[in-house]
Amino acid sequence: MAGESAMELLFLDTFKHQNTEQGSNVDVVRFPCVVYVTEVRVIPPGVRAHSSLPDSRAYGETSPHTFHLDLFFNNVTKPSATVFDRLGSLEYDENNSLIFRPSTKVNTDGLVLKGWYNCLTLAVYGSVDRVIINHERDSPPPPPPPPPPPQHQQIGMKRNPKHVEEEKEDQYNGSPPRPQPRGPRTPPGPPPPDDDDDDEPMPTAGGEKEDEREPREGYFEPISPDRVSIHPDGAYSDEEEGDDDPQDDGEDDDEEEEDDDDLNAEDDEDEDDVQTEDSLVDEEDDEEDEEEEIEGDDGYEQISSDEDGIADFERESFKYPSFDIDYTPEDLASVPTMTYDPYDRDLGPLLYFNCPYRTAFENEVNKLRDQDLDKETSGASETSIKLLELLDLYQDDRGAKWVTALEEVPSLIVKGLSFLQLKEPGRDHLSQLVDWAMQALDLQLALQQPIALNVRQLKAGTKLVSSLAECGTRAVESLIKADVINKLYDLLFAEHVSSSLKLNAFKSLDSVISTTEGMDAFLRNRTEMQVKSGYQRLLELILLDQTVRVFTACSAVLQKCHFNEVLSDIKRTADQLADRTPPPSNTGEREQETATAPERSNRDFDNDAEVPMDMDNLLESTSISEGELEKLMGLLNEIFHVLETAPHTMIQPPVKSFPTTARITGPLERDDPYPIIYRFLHSHQFLESATVLLSLPGTSSHPGIVQAVREILRFLAQSQKGLLFLLFENEATNLIARALCQVSEQDQEDNLQTEGNSEDSCALWLLHATQALQYISELFHHFQNCTGAEEADHANLLGILHNLYLISFNPVGRSAVAHVFSLDKNLQCLITLMEFCSKEALGDAKSKKSVAYNYACLLVLLVVQTSNDVQMLEDHSASLLKLCKADENNAKLQELAKWLEPLKTIRFEINCIPNLIDYIKQNVDNLMALEGAGLLTALRILCHVACPPAAVEGQQKDLKWNLAVIQLFSAEGLDTFIRILQKMNSILIQPWRLHVNLGTTLYRAITISVARCTLSLLKTMLTELLRGGSFEFKDMRVPSTLVTLHMLLCSIPLSGRLDGEEQKIQSDIIDILLTFTQGVNEKMTISEETLANNTWSLMLKEVLSSNLKVPEGFFSGLVILSELLPFPLPMQTTQAIEPQDIAVALNTRKLWSMHLHVHSKLLQDIVKSFSGTSCQPLLHMIRRVCIQLCDLASPTALLIMRTVLDLIVEDLQSGPEEKEKPCTGQTARLLALLDSLAAQSLQSCCSSSY
Repeated sequence: MAGESAMELLFLDTFKHQNTEQGSNVDVVRFPCVVYVTEVRVIPPGVRAHSSLPDSRAYGETSPHTFHLDLFFNNVTKPSATVFDRLGSLEYDENNSLIFRPSTKVNTDGLVLKGWYNCLTLAVYGSVDRVIINHERDSPPPPPPPPPPPQHQQIGMKRNPKHVEEEKEDQYNGSPPRPQPRGPRTPPGPPPPDDDDDDEPMPTAGGEKEDEREPREGYFEPISPDRVSIHPDGAYSDEEEGDDDPQDDGEDDDEEEEDDDDLNAEDDEDEDDVQTEDSLVDEEDDEEDEEEEIEGDDGYEQISSDEDGIADFERESFKYPSFDIDYTPEDLASVPTMTYDPYDRDLGPLLYFNCPYRTAFENEVNKLRDQDLDKETSGASETSIKLLELLDLYQDDRGAKWVTALEEVPSLIVKGLSFLQLKEPGRDHLSQLVDWAMQALDLQLALQQPIALNVRQLKAGTKLVSSLAECGTRAVESLIKADVINKLYDLLFAEHVSSSLKLNAFKSLDSVISTTEGMDAFLRNRTEMQVKSGYQRLLELILLDQTVRVFTACSAVLQKCHFNEVLSDIKRTADQLADRTPPPSNTGEREQETATAPERSNRDFDNDAEVPMDMDNLLESTSISEGELEKLMGLLNEIFHVLETAPHTMIQPPVKSFPTTARITGPLERDDPYPIIYRFLHSHQFLESATVLLSLPGTSSHPGIVQAVREILRFLAQSQKGLLFLLFENEATNLIARALCQVSEQDQEDNLQTEGNSEDSCALWLLHATQALQYISELFHHFQNCTGAEEADHANLLGILHNLYLISFNPVGRSAVAHVFSLDKNLQCLITLMEFCSKEALGDAKSKKSVAYNYACLLVLLVVQTSNDVQMLEDHSASLLKLCKADENNAKLQELAKWLEPLKTIRFEINCIPNLIDYIKQNVDNLMALEGAGLLTALRILCHVACPPAAVEGQQKDLKWNLAVIQLFSAEGLDTFIRILQKMNSILIQPWRLHVNLGTTLYRAITISVARCTLSLLKTMLTELLRGGSFEFKDMRVPSTLVTLHMLLCSIPLSGRLDGEEQKIQSDIIDILLTFTQGVNEKMTISEETLANNTWSLMLKEVLSSNLKVPEGFFSGLVILSELLPFPLPMQTTQAIEPQDIAVALNTRKLWSMHLHVHSKLLQDIVKSFSGTSCQPLLHMIRRVCIQLCDLASPTALLIMRTVLDLIVEDLQSGPEEKEKPCTGQTARLLALLDSLAAQSLQSCCSSSY
């Protein structure tokens, strides 16, 4: 149409509100003239709205990530109207729904915005009514927006075509699907967009900035929406597809109305199909609009002028919108995806990190092989020269100077000997060092030395053996050939040898057997002179009268031998199972292909009865007995136990240490046992054996074996060296991850409640973590090899950062990325990139345009927000604070500064506790808000400083944790933590009552993290306070707050289950409530009065009362009560229970019965209120609680049975006028409850006696 004008940017500005609590805000947009609004867009944070805008206004700042936005407009056709008309509403989600298009074209001069936002960046598109003839007539339809930018286009990996069509319909409607009752959303923000410098400057208008406006002629520039501000969901709508042909000048108004009505009807049908919450227009407004259209439709086409378009063309400010771009399939295939599929990527060799089971000598040799030895600058050449001088100088001298040289040699071996082996491969320096070590261990030669020098010689000899044992296979074989094991045993069995010298000898022996060759020689060391192996002689030594330190060192060597034996048994069993398993038949292959095909839902199940899948048939098919399965499970559990306790049981104690029950001098400097463990796992091919066990039907169907393998892999993935071990065994890791995924899929099909069904599944988390570390290795390798002149936004670098960012788009990947970056020094790669691309290095303009810099800022912020590892903050806080201070215009860095605010003036010591508590007090009102982001950081630091690790039986207790608890109490920490939980409850209660989820992934992660940190601190303080029973704690705010918190975070849906984090929160809540049972001694149970007023009874009273306060707490209160009560008898154990443990268990049950009997009235009210319910979850929980109560002791059993029988009698009693009362559903439920209770022996006796 001639009068049709292009879509223009009418308004772009950011509205900010400083209120601390998130609430509903109202803002006004004013236009200098009448406009036609066709599109409203909300710009997400970090997304560039337009390249021509100044940097201070170029990026969106919308917060939070999701909220509801209502829009109203001033209807210029109703000048006498007193209120604004409703335009519609938008369920904003920065990853799904950004664009709102009104159902009809709006003619207005102002908009009103209302929503639950703190910051809103809004862009309004439409056209200007330059030649206004009739305000009642709708403006011509605008041209459609450009296609989505390639960098934001999402391509589904494996989706059903039907689902794809439904997603397209969601995009057409312009709003996301209805949110689910539970579950986090996608992490915030798309990747940083690129910049487009080709667009001309674009003046913008602010709602209240009339003094800065340009003249009317140049105010509205007829430009198309900038491509970088279009979200992938902003596809064509149904309305715009109906107006694709702007050249139909012959259409009259009646046909346009009919087309609009048809399109609106189609939109309504689409809205009903996908159940979206699109904007709806009130019925009264619809009726008024229809009357106005009838009145304003005179049957003539509107007369428009082409002079405006000619004037724009002459000013060369008119741009033809490039909407007709045809993308070929090749173009679309080259578009990067916005989803990350870990199953499409396999692990490969690492480019940067060292192998965790290689020694420092082996790593140095590999490093020198890649260098030019003539140009070596690390100091190895000078070290080798000094080592050569010592070897040549004391070839025959065995006096005091030779002993001094022996003491110097171990520190020169790593760099010096490695350099000599590569520089002079013809000379055998290793043999001379082995000869020196054997001569130094010779007792007869040592006795010829002067006093004190002989001890120095023996100690120097043991240290030299320890150093040579780490020089690779050749050195160990040379030591074994020189009979080093018998030399060490001669020293250990000799008389009048000090404990410190024996400890040095054990350390040398431990170093020798830490290799595969040394362990084999130790277990089979039989000669003509000695018929016993090294292991047998070690058992004889430990049975002698030894000191505590020598006994501990000997036990560590034995533990290492046992670990090697366990691994050998697993490898032998896996090899036997693999050899005995027959190859799959063709029928099995066809069935497997059918089971893995996409058409699995159409599979015919008629022949399922012919294929028995019970455990007996699986065992028979794989030729494995149930005893072998139990043995395998025991071996795997033993490996997991060794991994957990290795820092205390598999290392040699320091020579200067002395085992006591407690210490306050700080942690001991101990060796790291895990490189040796990984060496054994590698040599015995543990991952390959585990893959075999997970691949065979008989073993993969055993839940104990699968769970043990998962626990081992999960433990390995918690540390940097464990992840590196998995990556260096990349082929086996790929296979075992696939096997775990298949097991998890089978469990989900069978509806088994296993860990594989949870969202944070072991296999998926392991894949994300290992792949994230591989990308980090590539980052370090890139920085190691790049030159200073290379540009920051290198294609390879951007690809790595893009993949890391995509991993964080789901909760499991986000947790894995944050975990891996917080390990060791991994975050340094991002800090290096940020320093290279910072304002000081590249300048302000280039820094803001650097995509790699924006990626790094987003990833660092994600790690700080998500990770609970405080050691990472301690290592990198100074660098991060410096970067935040250098770039004050970067929104992400300023948000990061908020998170790092508590780190500015503290040190990670016990003395920082008062300052952190004061900081928390000042910011507790800003909890869950951006201004209070540092509060979570302060809580994490407090947990790091004050919460002790899990206690290990038989190990020393560090008294510094007691000192930290005293500091917490003196700084009013208990009251502060209670206030935090109360504040959190007040924030969460309203959305929880409306069945709204916890918000975005970030918001949910912050909520869970705040709750867990606060609960850990409360648990530490109350455990220390009430453990001895000397104090009475009657502050009932703690149980009351915990009960409410459990209701909000741990109330599961009818068909759901708690995830891992929620289970940990529930466990912490139960543990804190159980600490109230520890603060009871004999004096508090003498009389009924003291029994009713002690901490145990007061806690029970609060928990029982919460069950009847409000209906929303029924289920949660019963869950808490069931978790607190002891398990019913008999106890299910794999080993016989000691008589002492039986006495403790029975005494605990009697104490529970005593304290519950005080609150018998509350118990009766609970049973009466819930026993007749028709809600199945409540009925299940009340049944479970009643069985636990009845199983405690006879008084509680009699109380419960009497209450249930009274209810049945009352229900069956007929009125005075009725002859016989019919049975109801409640009667049946009461009888079912009685039947379940009577099945127990104690309850049966009580019911019969009653």
